[in-house]
Amino acid sequence: MTSYDKQKGFTLLEVLVALAILTMGLGTVIKVAGGQASQLSYLKDKTVALWIANNKANEMQLDDWPNTGTSTGHEFMANQDWGWKVKVSNTADKDLRRLDIEVKRENENGEPVVRFIAFTGKRNNKSTTP
Repeated sequence: MTSYDKQKGFTLLEVLVALAILTMGLGTVIKVAGGQASQLSYLKDKTVALWIANNKANEMQLDDWPNTGTSTGHEFMANQDWGWKVKVSNTADKDLRRLDIEVKRENENGEPVVRFIAFTGKRNNKSTTP
């Protein structure tokens, strides 16, 4: 009996089972990577929309006393057009106004990417210098 009579190796069934396990594992890795890519895009949009809302709130807080009502506009940031809407309303304190700011991608319907609430107070224009 020679050493060639008894060959060692994998059977076809063993190779097929190994390939099936490998395929399932790779499928899971691809699914997770795709989910993370989608989540990354969502977080980027959320961050940019928050910057726009925060900038708008700061602008309004630095300006004069805002009138109540709703205003809209758009910004270009992070290579995208964004639309914003600001609703200014009174509060229980006559020297405080509420700013409800919504930001969404320009020309998209549906829910905004961000809803942001800020407050601005009436400035005392009296000089304290003698």
